[in-house]
Amino acid sequence: MRKIQTLMIAVAVALLFGACGTTQKTGQTATDKTATAPAADTIRVTPLAEVLSIKELVGVFADESNADAAMAKYGYKVKKGYEVFRVDKYDKMYYKNCRLAKIITDGKYDDYPRALKAGISSWVAVKGESMMLGVFNNAAYENLVSQVKMNGFHLDMAGNEDIYTDGKYYIACNKNNRTIRIQKV
Repeated sequence: MRKIQTLMIAVAVALLFGACGTTQKTGQTATDKTATAPAADTIRVTPLAEVLSIKELVGVFADESNADAAMAKYGYKVKKGYEVFRVDKYDKMYYKNCRLAKIITDGKYDDYPRALKAGISSWVAVKGESMMLGVFNNAAYENLVSQVKMNGFHLDMAGNEDIYTDGKYYIACNKNNRTIRIQKV
């Protein structure tokens, strides 16, 4: 019995040291790997046809007088004075392929607009010095984040909201809520 225990310990130690060893291929260095990787600024993505693009979002944010025309182009409906109960109050809420949440009292809603099954659902909330674009699926969200990177914004701070900047604007991308929020620096 003692021999079996000794043998099992020896095998366990051999496996442990064997797993700690590393193997390295010769002939390829770290600089070779970075040379073949595409540069971040060469990434190109086609904006979704049904959702406001990041470039247009920045344009609308820079000159809010163009907002109604840009939103009408994509078929967004508008609700003025939209307040999410105990969360935030917005001057305007544009929504597409969504239904408004349940009204609690006097223009106060229990949540943001809710997605319908038809098309890509999205909403744009306008509040003073910020604007927020929300989508309901991961593919649409990832497309928007790729557009942020493609339009010259670089990561300034990672976290719950990844914050990108171009020196004039901050764009905060919240993966959990699938929202893109823009505001001036």
